[in-house]
Amino acid sequence: MRFLKRKQLGRLATATVLISAAFFSAQAAMACSVDNWSGGTVGTLNAAQPNAVTNPAARYSGACALEIAGDQTAFVQDNSPAGIERIIARFYVLADNSSNAVVYRGRGDGGSTLFQVVLAANGTVTASSGAGSATGTAIPGEWNSFEIDWSSGTGIELIVNGIDGGASGSSNTSAAGMLQNVRLGNINGASGTLSFDAYESRRTTAIGRLVVADANASGDVTGGDLSVIASEILGNGLALGQPDCNESGEVTGADLSCTAAIILGL
Repeated sequence: MRFLKRKQLGRLATATVLISAAFFSAQAAMACSVDNWSGGTVGTLNAAQPNAVTNPAARYSGACALEIAGDQTAFVQDNSPAGIERIIARFYVLADNSSNAVVYRGRGDGGSTLFQVVLAANGTVTASSGAGSATGTAIPGEWNSFEIDWSSGTGIELIVNGIDGGASGSSNTSAAGMLQNVRLGNINGASGTLSFDAYESRRTTAIGRLVVADANASGDVTGGDLSVIASEILGNGLALGQPDCNESGEVTGADLSCTAAIILGL
């Protein structure tokens, strides 16, 4: 796999438990729906394709992503953990928030917070759990990947855009407890706009980032991806994979140049 100079790419993810940005599901599915999201009001919660006639939304991969605007508290809750002591999760955030946003939270018995991830307006990302914490740096106004590895009473690790922000060790332990559910979204009603896409969780194995510019979802970046990206730009259908090579939130001619650079090893 070739690498972009701007951001480090990770491993190609093969899903075991997937959700779309619009809803949690044990089965891989992409649907532009907000039915399973809690909170938000009409006009501030939007799950749509980027070429939708009305209320289009940026997405990172696949059919659509979910956008939360207007300083609204809105999130989707996954109850499938239901009593586990470790979770590994990966998701993407398009960050345009102007205050600290709690974007991911793990909850134990009685709704207690076991861990959470906070995205600051300046791009600082902090994952905390008990005495354990790790930090990373996101790029405001662009898509960023977040990877979390939390273990009860052991530690919490954070990887942002493929860069490891550190893991808490034995002297800096995480909160202990059985994880009952997780929430993803604008959990504390932070100011600004946030978009979410490509959530995946596992119990024991690492996930890694999706392959940037793999627009046809083949697992590699080739000339075929240039054709798929060009087709989307011309309005001839959405790419199945990841066409937003520069991760700006739009698919434009700049993504063709970015993809060509990857193919040429530049």
